[in-house]
Amino acid sequence: MSTTFFLSQCLAALAFAAGIAAYQGRTRASILGRWALAAALNTAHFLLLGLPGVATITFITCLRFLAASRTSDRRMMWIFMALAVVGFLATYTRPLGFIALASTLLGTWASFQPRANTVRIAFAVCATLWGIHNALAGSPVGALMEVAFLASNAYGWWRSRGVAAASGVTRGTARALDHGTHE
Repeated sequence: MSTTFFLSQCLAALAFAAGIAAYQGRTRASILGRWALAAALNTAHFLLLGLPGVATITFITCLRFLAASRTSDRRMMWIFMALAVVGFLATYTRPLGFIALASTLLGTWASFQPRANTVRIAFAVCATLWGIHNALAGSPVGALMEVAFLASNAYGWWRSRGVAAASGVTRGTARALDHGTHE
């Protein structure tokens, strides 16, 4: 095994850990910020594997998460959706890619939603779509990774709602948590 390949796998493992940790955030900003880290690590992973096309897409995703962690301005959403479609059309190879495109567009939409709960629900659908994509593409590890993301998302949602209920948080404070004004 080459050093470059080993390093790429270490980066992929770190990206996986960042993705799992992302769902444990309570605010949309913390969730999206951790996903930006995961996407940046995946970008380096794909560059080391000699896959510049995929690295470009994950880099755009990293920028999307960074932008969305700071704003929910719909104009930014449309820019990143357009970039995703252009990237898809430029790299299209087979119909299976439409599942990935659907998940990417939904993830882009979700990233620019102001409420953490909306982001979580949409990302659960995205993970499901990616899991189906990975299974159909013959990547059982990729499919299992998406199942792990679904489980982490569900646990993070349960934990954030359970903590709010147990601490007597009011609806107004819970809404503030969703909007990222509290961490």
